[in-house]
Amino acid sequence: MKIAWMSSWPPRPCGIATYSEELIAALLKSKNDIHIICHPDGGKPGEKNVYPVIKTEAPGWNEAVYNTVQKIKPDIVHIQHEYGLYQTSGDHASGLFRLLFRLHIQGKYPVVVTYHSVYTRLNPMIRLYMDVMQRLVHAGIVHAEYQWMNLHANLGRVIDNVYVIPHGASAKVSVSPKETKKKLGTNGRLVLGMLGWFTATKGFDSVLEIWDDLVHELGEDTMLVLAGDARLGDPNQIDYKQKLLSLVEQCEHKDQIKVKLGSFDPEEYNNIMASFDLMVMPYTFASQSGNLAHSLALGVPAVVSGIEGLKAEAEASGAAVAVPPGDREELKRAILMIMGNESLRKKYSQRAKSYVKKRISWSITAKKHMQVYKKAIERMKQGGRNLIAEAIL
Repeated sequence: MKIAWMSSWPPRPCGIATYSEELIAALLKSKNDIHIICHPDGGKPGEKNVYPVIKTEAPGWNEAVYNTVQKIKPDIVHIQHEYGLYQTSGDHASGLFRLLFRLHIQGKYPVVVTYHSVYTRLNPMIRLYMDVMQRLVHAGIVHAEYQWMNLHANLGRVIDNVYVIPHGASAKVSVSPKETKKKLGTNGRLVLGMLGWFTATKGFDSVLEIWDDLVHELGEDTMLVLAGDARLGDPNQIDYKQKLLSLVEQCEHKDQIKVKLGSFDPEEYNNIMASFDLMVMPYTFASQSGNLAHSLALGVPAVVSGIEGLKAEAEASGAAVAVPPGDREELKRAILMIMGNESLRKKYSQRAKSYVKKRISWSITAKKHMQVYKKAIERMKQGGRNLIAEAIL
């Protein structure tokens, strides 16, 4: 099958770019022909079938994308959706509508959209946006069952072309925690880790503020690793980075905190995460997380906030503990429980790897995508409803 894949793409430091790269690798094993339509910072020199034409600063960027699709002549178009990827001058990615209308009316291509951010409650603007989007495409994909259920409730109608495919993870990744700890200078230490972009919604500050209490309970052989950075040009992330670094300096046991700044390539990312004995994700806002999927693949237990997809993944895998968001006493209690119990960590690690192998490996998710593609193609052939009329009611 020839697929036109629209997304951010490596080397762009973006979770959806990483997601796309890993899923496409699995889809290629089924002998699909995949062409990537991405932003100008995507694609390596000489990389084939990559078209860096999504220049969102230009109001007519959708025209360039449409013309590229016409050149590819795919069997299906698959769009990875995140609002920030397709915004032009704060238009909240509404430029996608122009592209979708043309794909449907002029190109007559079946379109699938994966929605990476769908929350339990959608504000009126997002509800309308999602309603119009889902009337224009042939299939939508969300990562969790709660998203599927709440999408119907938010839109106030039954949606018959949305499917649940979990965020995938690698069932074959093999990294030695002992070796990675040597490389990071944490050998022989019990490591609590936080990894990701420095956004306030990650809640990393809440762990730094209880770090001294944790050390008093866990002892001098415990270390905290804070790995990540602020995105360049994002003043909010830059301010939050300064807050985190300031909190590190204020800790009594700051010598037991290792800060590793940077945006990491896949190998380095895996090495950092594999060095963790426990990952903590005290997020205040998230629909799902690629970081959690990767921790499960590496067999790293996690403590997460009991919100949205994080709670659902923790419960489904049995490899993570969910705590009430913002409750630092419960957060501290959960960290101490797992960090202080080696047999429990091993049990959670085994559950994590088993969950990935049996439920969310990339090979499994790739097969599910192929099933959705076939449904979308069939839906287009059948004609479906009068999408244009419905979209403007």
